[in-house]
Amino acid sequence: MGQLSFEELSLRAGYFVSEGQNSEFNLNESLIGFSWRLDKNIRSFVGLGGLKLINSPLHYSSSSSHEWGLVEAYGEYMTSYGRWRFGLIPLEYAIEGSRRESELEWSRSLLFKRRVVGLRDYGISYSIDYEGFYSRWAFHNGEGDGKNARDSRVWMTSSWGWTNFDKLNFGFSGNTGRTAPIATSVSGDNLAGVDPTQSAKWSMATFYLHYWTTKSWSSLLELTWGGREQDEALVAEGRGKFFSGHFDWAYDWSSQMGILLRGDYFDPNLGVSGDIEREFSLAWSFRSQEGNSRLYLMGTKVLEEGGEKSQINNDLFQIVWHLSSESFSKKAF
Repeated sequence: MGQLSFEELSLRAGYFVSEGQNSEFNLNESLIGFSWRLDKNIRSFVGLGGLKLINSPLHYSSSSSHEWGLVEAYGEYMTSYGRWRFGLIPLEYAIEGSRRESELEWSRSLLFKRRVVGLRDYGISYSIDYEGFYSRWAFHNGEGDGKNARDSRVWMTSSWGWTNFDKLNFGFSGNTGRTAPIATSVSGDNLAGVDPTQSAKWSMATFYLHYWTTKSWSSLLELTWGGREQDEALVAEGRGKFFSGHFDWAYDWSSQMGILLRGDYFDPNLGVSGDIEREFSLAWSFRSQEGNSRLYLMGTKVLEEGGEKSQINNDLFQIVWHLSSESFSKKAF
């Protein structure tokens, strides 16, 4: 009854060498997925990979897990009025957060690396589109951990936008929710100057613009503003804000070779100086004729705020091989 099929493979093997002579090999951004379909409307999906792909927000833990396990497990019901999902679902925040691992060229930007927003979580989502206009809504646990969820709060993540499916996709995404000390007190979180031993309300919004041409180049701009509110009677600074943004540009010399540029910026607390992170990256890409096997040579210059005296040896060189079950497409979103 029904049909079981292998649906997705994203094997991303990376070798990283930092300026401080540290090196690492990992497969933590890899994913394999299977689906079971009862009919054209009912489907389920299970994805296995590095638990880092859940990207549990920094409010709840000091670091991501490096173990492997279940990263997606949801049921899906498709109707003419939209798509419902429930279980361990993808949150699909903005363009980058909506991309599957098989569709990525770069690793995730600083907004996701610093775990400001999750990639997957336990909850329910609804999405609908009509003549290019689309809307996505997810109501979820917020912690990204179904087994050890502690505060039982509900978060909301949503997106609204328009695309012509040919060259342009733009819109806004938002994320909001509350945290409780029972879940955050030992996290060490200091985003926007938060006191993790007190309750907090969080909200953030992202504007995104993705423009591409079918054959040669593509660009992506995402700008994020966010903040938190806490009881001023309990916390010295009742409000705090943060900002993040990145710009990606890619050009293909041929169907099998291209160049990529990225500028990435993250200020975790607009009220404090000396904590801004800036990364500038350059990469060469080499693809197989089918497009599903890709090799990247990447260099990243990291600039700390505060001038030359504040710089540390943390520039990065990466060799990444990416094998996916589908050919790469610039217009994936």
